[in-house]
Amino acid sequence: MNNTEFLYVDSDGLKLAVEVFGQGQPLIFAHGLTGERHGTQRQFASLADRYRIITFDQRGHGQSTPVTDPALYDFRRMAEDITAILDALGVERAIVGGESMGASTALTFALAHPERVERLLITAPSLMDKPNDQREDIWAAGDLVEKEGIDVWLARSAEVQRTELGWSEEVIETIAGFRGSHDDASIATALKTVIDWVILPDLTPLAALEMPACVIGWPNDPLHPEALARRVADALPDARLEMLSSILDLFSRPEAVGEIYGRFLEEA
Repeated sequence: MNNTEFLYVDSDGLKLAVEVFGQGQPLIFAHGLTGERHGTQRQFASLADRYRIITFDQRGHGQSTPVTDPALYDFRRMAEDITAILDALGVERAIVGGESMGASTALTFALAHPERVERLLITAPSLMDKPNDQREDIWAAGDLVEKEGIDVWLARSAEVQRTELGWSEEVIETIAGFRGSHDDASIATALKTVIDWVILPDLTPLAALEMPACVIGWPNDPLHPEALARRVADALPDARLEMLSSILDLFSRPEAVGEIYGRFLEEA
């Protein structure tokens, strides 16, 4: 991408890799567990002519400081990473969003700092008011990475994606690209810690978030349940729900996310 700005931002004793591109109203978006900022950039590239897109590697991911202390993978502390980034960039108020783990980060930030959130963008919430049904599988993945390394995990995941899910080699390589960008011990800790998050006792507190919101979900994905996306959209006072056909769209057509959010932001 042209006209990008890269910087490290200090937060909670860690350094966060931040990359900014585009011009216009600030929009900051937090990627999901095992993701990294380049995936966010692919999703939002089409909006760069209208928005200043702020992407970052969440703590322990990508080029940000590796994290092997489970206490540092706390959703409240990770929400304050958004505060640190906005402050470093001199941004008082922004469109704020996140995907999966990042959805929890973004919603926690919004609950703590609603005055700093212009609009909310929530993709595939997965960690909200009850333990995720896939927590044992994700914990086992973290255990595998810890014992045998990311490359072994990537190889086993690719085999499932290829033979059981029928995904293309291009999609498999895309997923391996961002998953393979992390420090082994750091992502193992993330997998075994973040999946246990329960960020709210119930969804009632979301009723306090009155800013316009858009929630994206998809069917047939137990890690990111469609039912949870619908419950989050229902709990937010001014939200719409949009659906992708499947999680595969996220990797094969990442621009679809930007298209949905672009329409929402223009209409809101």
